[in-house]
Amino acid sequence: MKWISVCGIGVVLMLAGCKTAEKSQILTAFQNAGGGEVAQATPQGISSFLAQHEDLRKQLTPLCNAQKAKAPVDWSTSDEGRICTANERANFFGKPQLKSDV
Repeated sequence: MKWISVCGIGVVLMLAGCKTAEKSQILTAFQNAGGGEVAQATPQGISSFLAQHEDLRKQLTPLCNAQKAKAPVDWSTSDEGRICTANERANFFGKPQLKSDV
């Protein structure tokens, strides 16, 4: 009987310690645009995807700036932080080519 009680308490404590990750607007927008699972993507892959989706970059930029301003130190390693870092890179390198008048 003690064994069942100890196991029951252990299961309850394990479940209480689990956190469910809340999807942010940034992560949701990225995945809804077809970006896939961020945890399995390389930074270059995320940046390349964002470079091809200008509307998504425009949507993410103010969200990322607001989140970055209040983010903890380890935020850049989170899925949201990786998207925002890649978004900054894509905004810099992913701008359309300007046509010359010449």
